[in-house]
Amino acid sequence: MRCKRFLLFLFAPFLSLFSALGLEYTHLELLGTSCFDYYITGYQSIHVIEVDPSQYEVKPIKALDNGIGRESVLSISTRYGAAASINGGFFSIGGTFDGKACGTLKIHDWYAFPIKPRGCIGWSLENQNPIMDRLLVSATADYNCSEISLDGLNRLRKDGEIILFTPCFHRTTLTIPDGKEMVVVDGIIQSIIRGGSTKIPENGFVLSIQEKHPLFNSFEVGMPLTVTIQINSLMGITSSDEWGSLDYIVGGTPLLLYNNARIVDLESEQTIPTFLSNRHARTAIGILPNGNWIFVVVDKTGLFDGMTMYELSDLMVRLGCMHALNLDGGGSSTMVCEGVIKNSPHGDEEEGAGQNAVRRVSDAIVVLPKK
Repeated sequence: MRCKRFLLFLFAPFLSLFSALGLEYTHLELLGTSCFDYYITGYQSIHVIEVDPSQYEVKPIKALDNGIGRESVLSISTRYGAAASINGGFFSIGGTFDGKACGTLKIHDWYAFPIKPRGCIGWSLENQNPIMDRLLVSATADYNCSEISLDGLNRLRKDGEIILFTPCFHRTTLTIPDGKEMVVVDGIIQSIIRGGSTKIPENGFVLSIQEKHPLFNSFEVGMPLTVTIQINSLMGITSSDEWGSLDYIVGGTPLLLYNNARIVDLESEQTIPTFLSNRHARTAIGILPNGNWIFVVVDKTGLFDGMTMYELSDLMVRLGCMHALNLDGGGSSTMVCEGVIKNSPHGDEEEGAGQNAVRRVSDAIVVLPKK
């Protein structure tokens, strides 16, 4: 692995910073300016890792190898012996469901679905050539000749909802006792528990229904019940079938680039406007024309300004990416290379205090030497 550090004005081209090595880290300190089609201002600290997937395996890892709970990117990287790592998708902080992924997350099994149309990257263990698109993912239960729409996966069950809990989530559903929980093994309801926090079978799932749901009293022990996952690709650039066969899917927001072109309608992923327009620390992932992966972390500190989402999009273009996706940023933004945190995280738990600390996250994307 090689490391580089540069101090550049942004109008100076830096498309040639990378060489054809298996893994290379570069640190750029840039005094931004607007020029031609690019507009990045402020004093910027940018950390970039390029990965050749023919020499390294890229995979997402859930914190603590559990559906809930958090762990630092450095800890995850160390546990797996990773050559490099960055933080992954968005997640919840605090409460019973601390560390639950808030966007799409699939690591062989489904950990979480998005509730809004959000950008995603997906790939497989054997084929590390990823695809990107905006996705909506949902689930239905087939029961008694009826198709029942499920309200969510592995998350807090609210009034009137029916939630699917799978073994990758936790030992139990962690629900409160105001509903019923159908324990399903081999497609058959084995038991119905009145109450909450039911044990999730390793070879099945639990369907948890709150007492205000209209189908609350409709389920019976011994009846068949199966669940189907639907993936809807929204931009017409990939097919839903392509996503169904993938081992890994990580959600972010928004999708920044596709086929060398900026995504114009960033607002269509239904984020709050200031998330796009304000300067924050940022984490992004991109794919180069040669198939190599690019990991990017932008610092926001007392010295460095951070970027708007539009500036981040321009940066990924300048780095030569064909496709790019924004991941969780702010206090979560962390890059690890050779066992060292390379950026300057400001990740206090609430983020508002701006403390210089390393935030524990829900998941990370790690780079592992191929065996």
